[in-house]
Amino acid sequence: MADLKNLFLITKHQIFLTSLFFLSLFLLSSSLLPVLSPSLIVSSFTSRLLTAANFFSSPSSTSASSDTVTLYTVSPRRIRVKNEFKKIELTSCDIFDGSWVFDDTKPVYSPGYCPFVEDKFNCFKNGRPDSGFLRYRWQPRGCSIPRFDGKKMLKILRGKRLVFVGDSLNRNMWESLVCSLRSALEDKNRVSKVSWRRSNLQNEGFYGFRFKDFGCSVDFIKSPFLVQKSEVLDGYGKRKETLRLDVIQGSIKKIYKDADIIVFNTGHWWTHQKTYEGKDYYQEGNRVYEKLGVKEAYTKALHTWADWVDSNINMTKTRVFFVGYSSSHFR
Repeated sequence: MADLKNLFLITKHQIFLTSLFFLSLFLLSSSLLPVLSPSLIVSSFTSRLLTAANFFSSPSSTSASSDTVTLYTVSPRRIRVKNEFKKIELTSCDIFDGSWVFDDTKPVYSPGYCPFVEDKFNCFKNGRPDSGFLRYRWQPRGCSIPRFDGKKMLKILRGKRLVFVGDSLNRNMWESLVCSLRSALEDKNRVSKVSWRRSNLQNEGFYGFRFKDFGCSVDFIKSPFLVQKSEVLDGYGKRKETLRLDVIQGSIKKIYKDADIIVFNTGHWWTHQKTYEGKDYYQEGNRVYEKLGVKEAYTKALHTWADWVDSNINMTKTRVFFVGYSSSHFR
């Protein structure tokens, strides 16, 4: 039982570190990948992400799939295999196939000292006394991976705008990334909060931080479903909340034009009771479905999102990523 408890305690930190690592790999490799036509990129991307809907079997489901991510490197690396060094080419490595191993090196940023972590997400302010869960790193079976390098990532992001759009998983990832990048700065005052007061965007779930010396910003837009919440009048004239599966969330439209990288996610909110049961909740046009399964609703929403990406995103300028369904990060 103690082992199971300890395993659960490190789950949230694992999610954050994995997300940061995968994103940094994507950004690094994206600069080395050949430029594909927008239609080819979106077509391939859409067909892959729509399979995510197949993994919703119950509100507690945490199933997920993984694709092999090809990593391009200039030179080979050496890894230790059974006390011997083996030289391998990192031309292809499934970074999702691996395990968590204990690592006693110092965390990327000191726990409890990043001012950008909100109180509700701050384990130490909420009384957590232990720190052992911070001493783990992800180790793929097929290759050796470098430690997260905040300075290198800031150089990659120089002059760019990185935007996270989604639910609290992306929000946690955004906060952790901002803290990790801040830890790489010699002058911690060279990162500042972006003010949205003029356009009142913060009231719509817009948040951001700007790294002054690199001219880049890392932002977050709250959008748990990616599609638009709405209301209709029921038979008694009372307002009833619905979810428009055919309309992208309005606030997303305000941020995409000048973004260089957008990371979308949606998943856990689809397993809440109201969403999962799908009774008189999902809407397309003027039709409110009396009953619609969550798999079909989720697929419809992703089609809406993918069509919006296809029609509105300039794929020669902006790179788009979709974070698949992850393990729960809350109790």
